[in-house]
Amino acid sequence: MTWEEFLASVGLTPHTVTVQAWTGSGAYGDTFAAATSLSPCYIEDVRRAVTVQTVDAYGSEHLSSTTVFAPLDPEIKPGSLVTVPWRSRPARVLAAARLTAPGLALPEHQEINLE
Repeated sequence: MTWEEFLASVGLTPHTVTVQAWTGSGAYGDTFAAATSLSPCYIEDVRRAVTVQTVDAYGSEHLSSTTVFAPLDPEIKPGSLVTVPWRSRPARVLAAARLTAPGLALPEHQEINLE
């Protein structure tokens, strides 16, 4: 089952988000790739605590206000900016996970936690 078929089978309305991939940091701050659209996505406006990887490998806990469930490609990395349809400004990606469900009736997808 593909991600698109799954959304249709459970009756979820797909959304489109805009993604600006984080490309690194320079002399003038963070740099991002040109904005691209990512669809179909399912968006939950739910607050949850997520652990953000830090350089010391201990991680720190942050509060995520929005979670985006999206197809596996393209892979969205922490630090990127994502704009959901009902917000005017982008939110930074705190954490992202690629999820597989072998043997289950769930398609492979990624979970993207936004600040």
